[in-house]
Amino acid sequence: MQDTQDVAVIQQFTASFTHQTHRETVSFFGRNHPLFRHVRTLREDHHSASKAYLQKHSDHDDVIDSNSQHICLMDIQHDTLLGSIRVTPGSLESRTLFDDSDAVSIPEGAIYEFSRLVMAPEAKRFAHGNLLMAAAARHVRSRKGDGILALCKRANMKIFKRFGLAPLHDATLRTDKNLGDLYMVYASMETIMHTAKKRYSSPEQAPQPAELSPDATSLSPGPGLASQPL
Repeated sequence: MQDTQDVAVIQQFTASFTHQTHRETVSFFGRNHPLFRHVRTLREDHHSASKAYLQKHSDHDDVIDSNSQHICLMDIQHDTLLGSIRVTPGSLESRTLFDDSDAVSIPEGAIYEFSRLVMAPEAKRFAHGNLLMAAAARHVRSRKGDGILALCKRANMKIFKRFGLAPLHDATLRTDKNLGDLYMVYASMETIMHTAKKRYSSPEQAPQPAELSPDATSLSPGPGLASQPL
């Protein structure tokens, strides 16, 4: 019963965000879904200014992509991909990069990791990032996850903080594989649920009449790109 109530809280939390008209989330595991090639293209566009970044991450990403849930935000009116986020069980990415480091502490338990949060150039970056984060949090809660971990750049910190994730270390971390300086942020599901309840129950944040369809966060395929067979 508690799990059902918690998922309902995240749904209400999601409804408090803007830019929901004609938006729907679609979820799939691994790399075999037809949408995955669009996700890869979106990442390439996102990092177009740094081809070296893509080359450094290629092999690393292939392994994690194959073991992750990919959640996409679709504009169902124009049948286009607005953004995506990767949800990996067991904090695979952080353990791959930092497990041998005594200076980095990684939370224990049923941890899920969020990564590769990217938006299409025309998307409302923070608004649509919020919708993706809410859908990903709902996915983790429905699977009884204990907490959410993420590696992020300073530019994306605002989105993660909105969900209660805070830096575990005082400064950025430089990976052994020279993949750049990143913050490691974390929140337990208890903290995330408290943050969600506080947001949608606040008078100034109370949800307006929902523009998001009732099942838009249900992670079910939509039309067009999303409806192609597995």
